[in-house]
Amino acid sequence: MITSDIGPEELVSYLKRSGWRRTRRGEIAEMWQAGSDDNSMVLVPRHAEAPDFKQTIEILAKEISRLERRPPEDVRIDIARQFLDVTDLRAEGDDIDEGTISLQDGLGLFQSAKDLMVSAAAATIHRQAYYGTSIPKAAHAHARRLRLGQTRSGSYVLPVISSARFGATPTYDDGVPHLQVESEDSYFDRRVLATLSRSLETLAEMTMRRDVTPSRDELIDSIGEGVSSELCAAVLDVIKKGAVSHFDVSFNWAPASPMPENLETRISFAKEYARIVEDVGKELKESEAPSESVLYGVIRRMSLKANEESGRVTLETVIEGRRRSVSFDLDLATYRLAAIYHGERRRVVVTGMLDAPPGRPASMRVRTFGPDRSVLSFDQAEEIEWQ
Repeated sequence: MITSDIGPEELVSYLKRSGWRRTRRGEIAEMWQAGSDDNSMVLVPRHAEAPDFKQTIEILAKEISRLERRPPEDVRIDIARQFLDVTDLRAEGDDIDEGTISLQDGLGLFQSAKDLMVSAAAATIHRQAYYGTSIPKAAHAHARRLRLGQTRSGSYVLPVISSARFGATPTYDDGVPHLQVESEDSYFDRRVLATLSRSLETLAEMTMRRDVTPSRDELIDSIGEGVSSELCAAVLDVIKKGAVSHFDVSFNWAPASPMPENLETRISFAKEYARIVEDVGKELKESEAPSESVLYGVIRRMSLKANEESGRVTLETVIEGRRRSVSFDLDLATYRLAAIYHGERRRVVVTGMLDAPPGRPASMRVRTFGPDRSVLSFDQAEEIEWQ
């Protein structure tokens, strides 16, 4: 776990969530107290650029560990991960013992970590059955930003660490959120993990505890959830070769950042079903399903004429680093859902065929539409911030 990047925000977040309260505030430091215990006071530095900041952090962690009766290293880790999502890749097998793993199986696990993140990042930008050499550069750039934590004893666990610190989003005069490129970029890492969770869940549902390859309709539907031939290959890196009998991916969301909704926190794969995963990967590689763009944004305008069977929606989003408006039609049932999300000031996600010529209005032929489950609505986020 990374503990060198602890700053004042991480400290304050941890103390608030652990039941501490601020009693005094000065220019360079604050005094915090554990509940109503007058004998449990700690000094919390306010400026990370101070020359003695790291030394003060060490003293603070030791004092908190004494009061909370926990190891100092555990306290430092909990403070450090306030704005970090940690994805644990766990390999289990008879040959894994005392925190060690064979070289072959270890290489497969490390390769899988990279490939899972790249495939999920690619699917966050474009839904595609097989990417080959067309993986977006942004997907590889995302993987280069990630960090690996220390493995843990017992069954071999590899933690992958990503940022969950989000930029602020202002609003227009009418209260509708105003998207900014920099702010939206800060959500990309979290959206990748949300895509990874949904895609792995979908793949597990199609392949685990089954004897036959899923139908073509199931395969096509799974692409919309982020499943790809590359995702299958990443899972097979762990369970197809060597002595790993079980492989699971667990998502530990940052304590200080709004938690995604309706996502699995742990998805498992077993070696005995590797053949089905391999078959799905081959079918997807040979699929001719078209690539679909994925857009995240907020609804700016809605229009529904009398006796029409569809309504017009305009989405404010970010395309290739620029804020743009994209218009599309939705059937009446989906349009009603869009009205609910608009009223809730909730971000939405849309997939489909995008037509966005430079200098001309952008439009989209939508295949799927729904709430952006990777982040909370603006009202929910503001409520959490206020508390």
